[in-house]
Amino acid sequence: MNFKGFSTGPDNVRTITTDPSTLADDLAESHSDRLKSRGGHFTETELIPVYCAALVGTLADGDQYNNLLYTITDNLKGTDKTVIFKDTPFANPAPDETRVFAGIDRSDRDKMIDGICSRISVPGDSLRTSLASAAFRDMLTHSNTATGILFNHAVKLASWFHRCVGVPQIKNGIRDIPVMLYYGNITEAELKVVHMLCCSGFDAIVISPDKQVLTLINEGNFRSQMQVFELEASAPVQPYPTKLLKAKVSTVAYNAERELDDILYGSDTMFRDFQFSDLESNVLRTTYDEIDVLWHTRSQYRSGFSVKNGRVNVPVFFAKIDGVPDGDLSAYWESIREKLSPMTLLTVKAPSYDGNIEAQLHKFDPYHDGHHVFAEKLKGSRMNNYGFLSDSLQQLIIGKIQETFDSGYLLIDDRECLAQIMFVAMNLDRNILRILQKYDFTKDIPKFIVIDAIEDTFSMRECIQLVFLSMLGFDILVYAPTGYRDLETFVSPKAYENHRMNEFKYNVTVPRFKIPDKIPQKKSGLFSNLFKKGRK
Repeated sequence: MNFKGFSTGPDNVRTITTDPSTLADDLAESHSDRLKSRGGHFTETELIPVYCAALVGTLADGDQYNNLLYTITDNLKGTDKTVIFKDTPFANPAPDETRVFAGIDRSDRDKMIDGICSRISVPGDSLRTSLASAAFRDMLTHSNTATGILFNHAVKLASWFHRCVGVPQIKNGIRDIPVMLYYGNITEAELKVVHMLCCSGFDAIVISPDKQVLTLINEGNFRSQMQVFELEASAPVQPYPTKLLKAKVSTVAYNAERELDDILYGSDTMFRDFQFSDLESNVLRTTYDEIDVLWHTRSQYRSGFSVKNGRVNVPVFFAKIDGVPDGDLSAYWESIREKLSPMTLLTVKAPSYDGNIEAQLHKFDPYHDGHHVFAEKLKGSRMNNYGFLSDSLQQLIIGKIQETFDSGYLLIDDRECLAQIMFVAMNLDRNILRILQKYDFTKDIPKFIVIDAIEDTFSMRECIQLVFLSMLGFDILVYAPTGYRDLETFVSPKAYENHRMNEFKYNVTVPRFKIPDKIPQKKSGLFSNLFKKGRK
C-alpha cells in the first residue's frame, strides 16, 4: 500500500520529503505523527517513514545559516529521540570492533557477503537489524571492488555502522526514529554508512557548507533515496553553531523585491545599480578609429563583456597614440576634449623624479614574500590607508596588487616589483578613490588620460599606476604628439595597444581642458551639415 508523501521503496522503510525551511520541525516529528499526518493506517512495525536529505552549501546571510543549523539540533533536544551527531571523520575501527567478523569464509564472494551481513546487528531491534543486513547485502553485491579489498572495506563500514547504532543504544526501539546528523566534508565511505542507517529506519541528514562534496553526494546517492538541496553559496566548514544569533527578519515586501530582483537581474542583460563588487579587466584590441566610436560606450555594450560567478569582465582601452593625425593640432586637441567625461582624470606630463623611498618600501615587508601579497594581513594593518572605504572596495584594490604583479606587464626587477606596486596601490590620489566609489562595473567606465608633450620618459611609479588602473577597470589613453618613448621604459608592449600617426609635433603648448558635467555629444558630420541652422 502506498499513499501520498511516501516514496515507493523496498522493505518497511519509506523516505518522505522535506525542505530546508521545514527540516528542523520535520526531524522532531514522532513516528506515529508522521503516519497520521499523511493519512496512513500503518502501525509502527509495518512502516518506518524517514527523512534522508543533504544540505550542501550555505546561505548568503551567514547569520541565517547559523540559525538554520542551530534550530535543527535545538529542536531535537526537546524530544526523546536518539541523536547520533558526527562532526569529525570516522576513525579506523579498533581490533575489538572488527573481532565480530573474524572467521568469515573469504574463498567465495557470495559466502563472504553472507557472512558479513549475518553479523550486522542493531542491538535490541530485530526489524532494524533485518533492514540493515538487507541494505548492506545490496550495497556489497553491486560493488565492483575485488573480493579481498571488498572484505576489508565492508568490515570498516560495518564497524562504523555498529559504532553509530550501539552508542548510545536506541531509546525507544521501533516506536521512534533515531536521527543521524553528519556535519562536515563527508567521505565516500562515510556516506555509505549514512545510507545504511537510512535504509535501517533512521533519519539521515548530511550538512556541509562546502559545495566541494556535492558531486560525491550526488554520485553516491544509494537507491536515489537522498534529497539533495544545493544552497546559494559555498564556504569552508566551520564549527557547528552552538548558539542562536540575532538575525534580520525579512518582510513579505522585502522577499517579493528580492524575487523580482532575481527575475529582472538574473541574466546578462539587465543589472541593478552596483550589483557586483569584483571585476576583471580585458584590454580591447581595436583600430585607432574605433577608440572614438567606443570610448563613451558603457561596459555592458562592449565586445567581451560578461558576468561569471559574480565577477564582471570589463573590456577596457589601454592605448598609446604616437604623433598627430595629418599634423592637425586643432583636430587633435578637439579629439581629446570629446573624450572627457565626469568620470575622467586628465594629467599633462611634467618632469618627474622618483625619490628614494627605500624606507617606505621596507614598511611593506611584513605583508608580502616577494611574490605573494598577504591580503588579509595588509587590509588589517596600519599600511592600509583606505579604512574609510567599503570592505568590497578595499578588497578589490588590494586584490589588484597581486594581479598587477602576476600579469608580467611591468618590466621591473622581481626583487623590488611587488613592493613598488604595493606602495603605489596603497597611496592612490583621493580623486581616483572617489571615482572608484562611483564606478558601477556594468555602466560608464572611468577614464585616465595622459598628455605627454615633453622629452622625459615616465617614471617607474607612473608606469605602475597606469598598469594598476588598467587592472582596476579604467580606460587609459596616453597621447604623445612627439612620438617619444615614455611608458615603454617600464611597461611591456603586451599590456597596451600602440597607434602610430603619420606626423609628429614638438614644442607644443597643451591647451587647458575642463572636465565636463556630462558626456559631450559628438558632432555627426553628414547630418549636422544637412540640417545646420539657417541652411536654405
